[in-house]
Amino acid sequence: MGASVGIGGLVIGVSMLVVFSMAYQSITLQIESGLDRIEEADEPVPTFAIDDATLWEGAVVALDVVSAGSGYSAGGTLVASSGTGGFEGTYTVDAVSGAITSVVITSHGNYSARPTVVVSGGGSPTSTATFDAWLGNFIYANLTNTGSTTIPHSNMWMFIDGASPVEFSTVYTSSIASTNWYSGETLSLEWSNVSGTDPTRLSISAGENSMGAQLV
Repeated sequence: MGASVGIGGLVIGVSMLVVFSMAYQSITLQIESGLDRIEEADEPVPTFAIDDATLWEGAVVALDVVSAGSGYSAGGTLVASSGTGGFEGTYTVDAVSGAITSVVITSHGNYSARPTVVVSGGGSPTSTATFDAWLGNFIYANLTNTGSTTIPHSNMWMFIDGASPVEFSTVYTSSIASTNWYSGETLSLEWSNVSGTDPTRLSISAGENSMGAQLV
């Protein structure tokens, strides 16, 4: 009889320990979950503004060297000899032949038809270099982080007319080699060859916030 009572008491004791352990784990999980929600609530939502957004539908988005020419020297520039869109560029030359080896667009301009690009200055060439200019959409925009949080560029997405999301970090290159958008910082976006026909609106999403602006 005494043994049975002892065993029964032991079983009850073990059962109570199991119940206590389960209750403790449940309370612990609830506390951790509550703390996580409090921490999330303490994190401010990113806020930002699109200060301006301009679309140029006839920008020179690419320039091919068709003929490298010869006899050029450094120091000249690339300009458009037709149209009034404002294209400008620079070039590098082969030190021996004076052939143009590469080009860089410094101002994309805005044209209704493909301009003829020529070298201005750059010595006395013995044969003339020729180029093909390709037109496309180009967006200029200034964006300001108006909140108190730092936003990683990889957490930002851009949309044209609400479609075709593009990761911001694949388009924007920081002049200070930064991958973050800091509080109070204004970013100058230059987005070349934007897809879409007659785009009208630029939207940006970061975290829980989204902002849109009409392209002008």
